[in-house]
Amino acid sequence: MAPMDARLRVLVTAFGTVPGPNSHSSALMGMAAALRGDLDLVTRKTPTLSHQGRLGEARLFRVRCEGLPAEQRAAFGRAVKRQLEAEPYDVVHVRGPWEGEYVAPLHRAMGFRFVYEVATFPDEAEGPDAEQIWADAHLRCLEEADLILVGAEAAARSLAEQGFAGKVAVVPPGVDVDAYDWWPSPFGDPVRLIYLGAFTADREIPTLLSALRAASKRIPLRALVAGDPHPERRENVQRMIDAFELGELVSVRGEPRAVALPALIAASDLAVVSASATPRFREFGDLPEPLLEYLACRRPVVAAGVPAVSEVIRDEHEGLVYPPGDETTLADAIVLLATDAARREELVDRAYDRVRARFSGAARRRRIAEVYEMLSPGSQSWDSWTEAFDETVEWAPISSMVDADDVATSENPLPEEPTPAMPRSEDTLVGDFPAFRNVDTSPELEVMDHSDTIAPGPDVVVGPSRDE
Repeated sequence: MAPMDARLRVLVTAFGTVPGPNSHSSALMGMAAALRGDLDLVTRKTPTLSHQGRLGEARLFRVRCEGLPAEQRAAFGRAVKRQLEAEPYDVVHVRGPWEGEYVAPLHRAMGFRFVYEVATFPDEAEGPDAEQIWADAHLRCLEEADLILVGAEAAARSLAEQGFAGKVAVVPPGVDVDAYDWWPSPFGDPVRLIYLGAFTADREIPTLLSALRAASKRIPLRALVAGDPHPERRENVQRMIDAFELGELVSVRGEPRAVALPALIAASDLAVVSASATPRFREFGDLPEPLLEYLACRRPVVAAGVPAVSEVIRDEHEGLVYPPGDETTLADAIVLLATDAARREELVDRAYDRVRARFSGAARRRRIAEVYEMLSPGSQSWDSWTEAFDETVEWAPISSMVDADDVATSENPLPEEPTPAMPRSEDTLVGDFPAFRNVDTSPELEVMDHSDTIAPGPDVVVGPSRDE
């Protein structure tokens, strides 16, 4: 481990796109802003994202993952392992067991602290074999980790019952409230309802569609079902919509651009957060995404009553909660929110106050810093009066560096010379990446349309406490 007064070297991995409209993206952005240390972040690459970049002061490396889902996960895990073998780290923080099982066997011999955050789950559509592979990798990570992070108290209680209580910490999710703090919009006619998220089996899209069909017989509505990047899943949902005869009422779209997410939610009248009572949401305490974003945007929400949801909103206090799989109760809740303006106003006001007080991005950043301080005492205690400034460079007077005759004027311009190339960094990159360069020249990016490229937005850095 690094000395108490040294900066931690931290490797953080997430099998997701960053930036992007997903929980991995918001979590890594928060870590980059919160932690005192030298961070390397490893995420997935998409055609619109370059191989490498920066997220604040953290280095961001992206891995191209192709083939079947299992092949993509294996490629990502191998890339993480190669990065770990290439550079020394004090802490390795993984947000999923897929890459975690490549890291777990190495942490004792290589001397780093292993942090396992339970934030990636299997897709039921891949069948029981994939779920069992995930469960086996999950258990290995639980056993080997020095610290386990979960997002809900329900998940911490479940792990305590399995004997892991002594090394579990709860880090609730957070949202950048100010980015979503849009002005209220008048309820439309028809009502515009939005669902954002994956189209996996555990999100109960058939229950949602059945409820929409029932509600549409009582109120005029239109629905947008979006958020899954996989074309085959979208095609499957479209077939279900056609079977429910909802083609004129429900639209299916893919994953929205991250920068457009606040405006997309703001253009909706109400939101549904559906989920099933599967182990992912019941035992592991995952929070179906997005939920906090809706509350920060002051949009009324109907959500499935799984444990992590119940820790965020209380039924009839910050939102309406329905039993997973109960399409009738879900339809009734949609109609109630659509027709009772006073109820909507009460719910959204209380929900907004709650998310700002307990689930803001700042609250999560503070909690992450607290957890790392517990993991490595002294690592997050620092005096920004000293560390917030670059080294001072003393410049000599211009007269001592150039002759007066060499100063450019309109009558005596200096000869034009080519700008010297910037020196190439010696950063080590994940996998088969080329050496770090200032301009990415990967083949797919040379011909891509850059209009959809997402640049990470600014984040607010939480000021550290003074080291007494």
